[in-house]
Formats: sequence, structure tokens, C-alpha cells
Amino acid sequence: ACTKAQTDTFYILCGWMAEDDIENFQKDIADDTKVFCVVQGNGKDVMAKPPTKLKNPKIFKPYEMYVKMYGLPNYREMDPTIFVAITYSFIFGIMFGDAGQGICLMIGGLLLYKYKHVALAGIIAAAGVFSTFFGIMFGSFFGFENVIPAVWLKPKTAMSKLPGIGSINTIMVCAVAFGMFLILLTMILHIINAIRQHDTMEKFFDTNSLAGFVFYGSIVVTIVLLMTGHSFPAVWMIIVFFVLPLIVMFCKEPLTKLVDKRKGKLVEGGVGMFIVQGFFEMFEVLLSYFSNTLSFVRIGAFAVSHAAMMGVVLMLAGAENGGSPNWIAIVLGNLFVMGMEGLIVGIQVLRLEYYEMFSRFYKGDGKPFTPFLKKKE
Repeated sequence: ACTKAQTDTFYILCGWMAEDDIENFQKDIADDTKVFCVVQGNGKDVMAKPPTKLKNPKIFKPYEMYVKMYGLPNYREMDPTIFVAITYSFIFGIMFGDAGQGICLMIGGLLLYKYKHVALAGIIAAAGVFSTFFGIMFGSFFGFENVIPAVWLKPKTAMSKLPGIGSINTIMVCAVAFGMFLILLTMILHIINAIRQHDTMEKFFDTNSLAGFVFYGSIVVTIVLLMTGHSFPAVWMIIVFFVLPLIVMFCKEPLTKLVDKRKGKLVEGGVGMFIVQGFFEMFEVLLSYFSNTLSFVRIGAFAVSHAAMMGVVLMLAGAENGGSPNWIAIVLGNLFVMGMEGLIVGIQVLRLEYYEMFSRFYKGDGKPFTPFLKKKE
């Protein structure tokens, strides 16, 4: 705004600044009698929605691209960049476990990121580190499985026996177990976000809140007990840890009104409609728990398929049975697998991030902080 007085013209700039920038700015204008700075906090008295300025360590900066693609965190929401960086790279490494190809991805990504400053290249470099690590774990080097010994297991051949199920691929079991851990972790992040936003329902009564965490966590513990040969939990434990959380989630709206001491009816639309709607919501919740958990099977499936694809490459090159290989076919086959499967795996991991994890704890409805002037100006 611009206001004209009798002798002077005053310019009024109104906007957002980071707290450390405000402190520096106030020091700069301390001796200037014509410049005034009025600071208003970002508490409940401010009606406007504060913008978001991401601030992460340099090593995690490339992953901000994935966060921005989904949506910036709002001011009261946790920044998921570090979470994405760790989980994305880790899962990519399992699904694309090859030491030789991982080194190529790492070197290529680092060079491209250093000289072209492409965020995706930085992500590829980090994913290549984990691909190299799991390639060593799986004993795979450019598809050859007899060059380095497997520190952990061979995805195609390692099998486990589970009670009531029988023999199943070990990497599939590990993938589902890892998925359960991630779902529980995202529920914890959801509760933290709800606490920061002072949302009673999201803290205690929602499907990803404390009630959902207790219910799903009890299922996980029960499955672990049964798969390790232990007996089924007692009846009182089933009532407390299974039935009670379901009832709480079923009655989340009236319970929220009671806790928040809101006026009006506890149940909108009548008891009958509330019961019918709650029944179908609980059915959807149980179905989503099951389907979300099974979605993580793809981690193990891609680990097996990668080994199978490289087996096909070695077979076409005549190197499967230890014969004299066709090195041109091996090089071209590795390049093809790195390009095609690397792209597919990258997309599948991103799908897991967005649909199976972000959907549980992250809204991404923030607005970006846009500086009035860039630093170079």
C-alpha cells in the first residue's frame, strides 16, 4: 500500500517472514528512523494461513520434489521429506537389489546431480546406494549370483515354513512384515500431526489414531504370535484390544463431541442411519487394513522378478550354466533392465509412498512461501 502525507510518502509492505529473518531485519533497521517493522505472531490471533518454507538437510533436499508433487505440508503439519527419503531409498533398494547395477545408478545419479542439479538424479544416486547394499545382501552382481556370496538370502530360492500356510518365499514374508511396521509408523505420525493441530478425533478415535493403532497393532502382534508357534490371545485380550477399539472408531463422532463439549445432538440423522453408516465405514476400514498390508507384497515380488529377469538375460547370453558368455548381450541386457525395471520400480515405490503411507498421516494442503525478492536480486 502507498499513503501520501503532506511531506512524505509511506510505503507499507505486508507479508510473511521466517523468525530468524525477522530478527536480522530488525537489527538492520535499528538505526533507521524512517523504517518501522510491526511483527504479529502466527498464533490463533492470526486469521491468515501461514505459508510453508521447507527446511531440510542438504542430503535430503532432492526428495522435496516428491513432497511438492503430492502437496506442501501446511504450517501445523509435519514435513515428511526425511521420512520419504529414508523409506523410498530403502524400499527401492530391496526391489532393485543388484550391487553392480546399484553402483552404476549411484555414480550416474551423482554426476548428473552435481553438474546438472537435477533433483531426480539425486534421488537415483541415493537409491543406487541402497540397491548396492541389498545387492550384497542378495549376492547379485550385474545379474551374476556366483560372483559374490549372499550375506542374507537369495530372493528366488529362500523359503520359509509358516504354521497353517506352509512353504512361502522368505522375501515375501519380510515384505509384509516390513509393510506392517510402516503402517504402524505412519499411524504414529498421524497422531503427532493431530496433536500439533489439536484435533481430538484424529488423535483418539479415527482409523489412523490411537484407536486404530491399538487395533492394527494387536492384529500384528497376534499374527507374529501365531506364525512363531504361540497360542491365540485370551478372550479378555481380544475384547480389550480388538473389540473395544472397533467400538471407539464406530462411535468416533459422538465421542469427539463429548470430549470437545460441543452443543447439539450427539448423533446426526438419527440412530438408525448412524448405525448403518458406521457399519459400512467399519467394513471399509477392515478391508483397507487388509488391502494396504497386502500392497507391500509387491516389494518382495519385485525383488524376485528382478532376479528372474537377470536370469533370462544370462540365459540369452549363454552364461547361465557357467559357459562362455556373450558380453555384448550381457551389457545390453543390464542396460535394458536398469532402464526399464528401474523406471517401473521407481514408480511403484512412489505409489506405496503416496497411497499406502501419505494417505494415513499427510494432507499436503499447505501453500508455498514465495519470497518478495530472490537472494540474487
